[in-house]
Amino acid sequence: MKKKLLALVGGLLIGQTLFAQEPIVLKVPAQNIEKNVEERITMRGDEKIISGVTEPTISVYLPSEAKNTGTAVILCSGGAMRFHSWTNDVERMAQFLNERGIAAIGLKYRLNNSNPSQVTMGAIPDMVDVTGFQKFAKANANPMPSVEGDKANMNAILDAREAIKLVRAHAAEWNINPDKVGFLGFSAGGGVAVGATVLAQAGEMPNFLVSVYGPSFIDVEVPANAPDLLILTRAEHPNVAAGLLQLFLEWKKAGKNAELHMYGDGKGPFALADRKGKNTTDTWSDDLMSWLEAKGYVPQTSNYVQVEDGGSGPYKAVVDRSAEAPDYTLYHPANMAYAVSKEGPLPLVLFANGGCSFTSKHFEKYLTEIASHGYMVAAVGSYDELTDEQIKRLGMTDTEYMVHAIDVMEKLNADPQSAFYQQVNVKQIVAMGQSCGGGQSLSGSVDPRVTLTVALNSGFSRLKPPFPVEEPGINRPAEGPKGGFAKKVSEGGLYGKEFGGTMTHADLVKLHAPVAYLIGGPDDVAYPNANQNFELINHVPVVLCNLPVGHMATYDQHHGGAFAEITLKWLDWHMKGKQEQSRFFMDEQFQKEKYPQWTVQRKNWK
Repeated sequence: MKKKLLALVGGLLIGQTLFAQEPIVLKVPAQNIEKNVEERITMRGDEKIISGVTEPTISVYLPSEAKNTGTAVILCSGGAMRFHSWTNDVERMAQFLNERGIAAIGLKYRLNNSNPSQVTMGAIPDMVDVTGFQKFAKANANPMPSVEGDKANMNAILDAREAIKLVRAHAAEWNINPDKVGFLGFSAGGGVAVGATVLAQAGEMPNFLVSVYGPSFIDVEVPANAPDLLILTRAEHPNVAAGLLQLFLEWKKAGKNAELHMYGDGKGPFALADRKGKNTTDTWSDDLMSWLEAKGYVPQTSNYVQVEDGGSGPYKAVVDRSAEAPDYTLYHPANMAYAVSKEGPLPLVLFANGGCSFTSKHFEKYLTEIASHGYMVAAVGSYDELTDEQIKRLGMTDTEYMVHAIDVMEKLNADPQSAFYQQVNVKQIVAMGQSCGGGQSLSGSVDPRVTLTVALNSGFSRLKPPFPVEEPGINRPAEGPKGGFAKKVSEGGLYGKEFGGTMTHADLVKLHAPVAYLIGGPDDVAYPNANQNFELINHVPVVLCNLPVGHMATYDQHHGGAFAEITLKWLDWHMKGKQEQSRFFMDEQFQKEKYPQWTVQRKNWK
């Protein structure tokens, strides 16, 4: 029965239930379609088992647009070529993949529906352990060769070849990158996936191949254009482990990339583990994702941490401890490409921590919330909780650490090999920091590349630094940007005396961009300095926003609390041109009606 492809509806993930559009029938040679066999669905507990398949179809499960990576995996389920283990190998895997931004294509290939009592058997291979891999010449570990079985194998392989062509034909419609389509086969489905790869013709070669305890059922002649291969299996699986070891060697002998994970324990199918640690096989799905990340089919997420629910904005954000920016912790939308497609390159927010500390851990909720609205935040230092000893050893950061993030992100943004390539708007830069770090945000705003400033619970003093000034710790980097970080407070430099942003009232004239002070009322230690700064700034637009919550404000509240909300209004107004967000700062009546707990002052606005 032909299906109208124009009527497709993408797969949706709602709660714990997975949906796909109506299955699409594959076009295969009519003479290979069996008649008088009824397809059946039976349940084994919670597991859906499909048997009697004579008409091949695919079911398409698509990730949300916000998560989509463009990669697609064609799932070939196991079942000894007699049935499809559909729940475990397709539906659960599809949900797992969709949650990680990967489209899943469930292939219901044709099965061996012959009567077992009437099968014309061939020579059944002896059962061997992994040390007997030499017995499987050309990696053919077909467990039960027969005329009927071999015909079914070839039919299933043909179905897989048709499936990959169909997926690529509909790549634009399903938002799939046709150069990021691969096979993932379980057990017998692994044999189908391997066979489809070995026999692939034009347009049929997958971009990657994953076999999960599924050896080849045919002789393997590795194609010249064979893709990268990942094998996941158990050493104690008779014949299967040996056949897959030989498959790995065939790939390597052909000079192709292959990786083999031979786990030492565990029993039964490779299921998605509810918890890991019961046996080593439980990590197979982590190993799969790490491999896909390393090969560039999905973004590097192994360093990602999600705080709370990822923020309230349209782009769920993550904490990224990226090796590309080792001196910083990055907060950004989990799917940067999606955010950029909607917003354009992300404005860059530089953040200096309270206490001029080397960790942004205490501001994670606040910064995650900022990032979830389409910003790239580069926070100075690590994401770790620092002990008192570590804090003492490291000493205080300086303004150059924060400003150097511009250099780092400019370089990554221009590097086609970087995960941040063309993702950052390096012409829209915010200098932001809290307390001691707020002094650094003001000092850093001297840099001509900074286009906006946010000083949180902070302000310059009249004559001396408002914060304790400490010399660098013994483990501070010896070298840094612009010929090296300041070694002593007295060295000064472009940004004044570096530690704590120790500029004074006289240095306020160096500011060249709009400035927002957010302070926590009379109980905020920075309250006097912020008010004095506001009075002294007469050459750039400035606002002073005051909420009586004290020096630590609301950063540790859900989504960063009220301070995150007002910060976003300031950023969205200036960085994204959202004029409606200016009402809090410029419309006194609006502010008093909607935000009566805040007081707002403004100066130097035309």
